[in-house]
Amino acid sequence: MMRIFKSNPPTHHLLSILFIISFILFYSHTYARAFQLKPGFNAQECEDIFKLNFAFLDTVKANKFPGFLDGYTIHYRSPSVGLDNSSDIWLREDSTVVIMLRGTTATIQSYLEDFYCAMVPANGFVKLSKNKSFEYQLATDPRAAVHAGFLIGFAYLADDIQPKINELYFKGYRKFLVGGHSQGGALCYYFSAWLMQLRAKGVYKDIIIKSYASAPPKMGNMYFAYDYDNANLSLWSFSIVNTADPVPEIPFTTQQIVIDMNDPNPIINLMKRFNDLPLLESIFFKRAFNKMKKRAEKSSEAYQKYLGKYVGNFIHQSLPEMELPEKVKTTYFARPGVPITLSTNDAYWSYYKKAPKYFHHGIDPYRFLLRQYYQGLAPFEPIAEE
Repeated sequence: MMRIFKSNPPTHHLLSILFIISFILFYSHTYARAFQLKPGFNAQECEDIFKLNFAFLDTVKANKFPGFLDGYTIHYRSPSVGLDNSSDIWLREDSTVVIMLRGTTATIQSYLEDFYCAMVPANGFVKLSKNKSFEYQLATDPRAAVHAGFLIGFAYLADDIQPKINELYFKGYRKFLVGGHSQGGALCYYFSAWLMQLRAKGVYKDIIIKSYASAPPKMGNMYFAYDYDNANLSLWSFSIVNTADPVPEIPFTTQQIVIDMNDPNPIINLMKRFNDLPLLESIFFKRAFNKMKKRAEKSSEAYQKYLGKYVGNFIHQSLPEMELPEKVKTTYFARPGVPITLSTNDAYWSYYKKAPKYFHHGIDPYRFLLRQYYQGLAPFEPIAEE
């Protein structure tokens, strides 16, 4: 063997060179894959979105966030607009535009946005001020409706950052990633739906849109959810939920028999068949179904009155010139997106055994659970104060 080695020294050097080249190519490929916008849930991409949410904790306007997250550079931070909404635009190293949407803040305006649970059409105009309106289209189905409070937040933010999006599009950026937590998660659906509709109209005709909405409350009716999920083909939008978190369970929802079901309605048709039953049975079933129908209607009407009309009056004190389209008489709230369910387990409850229950809505608990089900992430280190 020694004789062979001595007689062929170039082979040894060639193997060394090939090894080095292979090593470089391997790690270059690995790095490139880490920043590649493609369909499907990506745990590392989701983790990055979680981390970018923490930038909103720093309110210093001049902060350029140097080294905040490897591969990401801050491009723009919006002012606080609408109901105390704000957004960040980051540029990722693979030329992906990352739009981050801030969640609920401690202001009363931000809370009112969450609880303004009227529904309005998913297409229309929002009057922002006396001389300015914002046109929006969030769905193709004319029956689609959305949460009024979150629509207000979206309209003011979209009006602010659309010039930035236009600027980046004309510079050649075609990949867009949208992220947010809680209220910001709800707004993810509006922004990604809006961009998809603009793509369909040819305004941004060749863009790619992907979104990660974490801890999102329900923000539209079932027809919006159908429309949105169909446009994404279950590939590009994800709804990430910690099963101990109460926020994704709100707003309360009431499904009405007449308004909130497709036609022909099997329940209505069934009620018509009661006439074919014996008299006493016909009376019994008709009375039972009418009670259920009327109680659902009363529940929805009360909801629209207290979390629609009354909360809307408070919002107009903050935004006196703002006007929304005419309300849709439904409270059948749903949440779209491919569900990424992060179920709590023994490791989670052991780690957070002393945490208050509402803490399960925080970003760090979501980050902890993400590691329980997806491999390849760095060991968990909390970012927010425990």
